[in-house]
Amino acid sequence: MNIEIRRLTPDLAEDYARFFDVTPHNVNTNSGKCYCVTWRSDDSYVGNGDHWFPTCEERRERAIQFVSTGSLQGYLAYCGDEIVGWCNANGNCRYCIDYLRFYWPIEEYHAGIRIKSVFCFVIAPKMQRKGIATQLLERVCKDAVNDGYDLVEAYVDKILNDTDEDFRGYLAMYEKCGFTKYAEREGRVVVRKVLK
Repeated sequence: MNIEIRRLTPDLAEDYARFFDVTPHNVNTNSGKCYCVTWRSDDSYVGNGDHWFPTCEERRERAIQFVSTGSLQGYLAYCGDEIVGWCNANGNCRYCIDYLRFYWPIEEYHAGIRIKSVFCFVIAPKMQRKGIATQLLERVCKDAVNDGYDLVEAYVDKILNDTDEDFRGYLAMYEKCGFTKYAEREGRVVVRKVLK
């Protein structure tokens, strides 16, 4: 099986939205489809401050807007012409990190340290357990080195009790990719891969 990983670019905005249109993830219904609009760069919060949008249609529209402006960043996995996976990996996302600090033991970042944050994965059901999330994560790390980041960080649950939390990825996958536990609180783990 040949999987091609592509960085999400503005010209892929419609493909990205269509992937969420047709791909079930977690136990969400159509009205709950997220389009991954929560995890995005700070510049997209300027002027509106919205965290979540009430309707599926609005989330889809915002997703296309955020991808087109580069505020929603990440990688798509293709098998032939079909998108089979997604990884949200953003830099410059202080608002998202501040929200997660309520739940995860994320330290205040030091000025001058560049961190790429991995927020979620969506893999098409027929392609799950085939290593696609791992390939996406490896590409995130490779590009983060080339883009001058100091480290890649992710926020995982040590034990998954609810399929709604499955989108963060498994701790074992991160460890396989060279991440180490940086901090843990009440089963929530911050993992890091130091790049420099």
